Amino acid sequence: MKALAAVLLAAAWLAGCTRAESPLAGCHLPTGATVLAIGDSLTRGQGADGDGYAEQLQQRVGDAFTVVQVGINGERSEGLLARIDDALAEHRPGLVFVTSGGNDLLRRVPAERTLANLRELAARIRAAGAVAVIFAVPQPGLGAVAGLLDDHPMFDALAGDLHVIPGVVSGVLGNDALKADAIHPNRAGYTRLADAAEAVLQRCR
Repeated sequence: MKALAAVLLAAAWLAGCTRAESPLAGCHLPTGATVLAIGDSLTRGQGADGDGYAEQLQQRVGDAFTVVQVGINGERSEGLLARIDDALAEHRPGLVFVTSGGNDLLRRVPAERTLANLRELAARIRAAGAVAVIFAVPQPGLGAVAGLLDDHPMFDALAGDLHVIPGVVSGVLGNDALKADAIHPNRAGYTRLADAAEAVLQRCR
């Protein structure tokens, strides 16, 4: 099973490499556009008492954009896929930030299934006319004990489908000073995510 997952991920990565255009190419958000932050507890801001990355991002952008946060603690990619259409129809975002995949990894959902869910998620976001952006999350393993975390390789495979923000979540969760618990940032940790999200918005202004 592990060998099959590795082969599928490698094939998906190679397929993504054939895309010549960056998912952020041509990205432009008009003033007042809605930015949707959707996903699991990293979107919900677990560990920061209502001051997660989406809330911090809203404080930074002021009236330029409306940041809507619809995170659900413990959600897997399958659950996110089931609700994305309703969220897109309700909020009509110009850009969507996603956190997903971490709970799949913790609960040992096959990587190829998670990858397929996230690919479909990206396709639906694009079909709604929005730009899709995802935070890569680390792969569980012994490195977590030493604070040495690497992004899971499936996020390399997703790079052609949506814009991937690499290394930020892994860097935060590998630093005890930035964590509220083993799998959630504290306020300072979410500030690192907000920094990365703000940098994406700057590219789309």
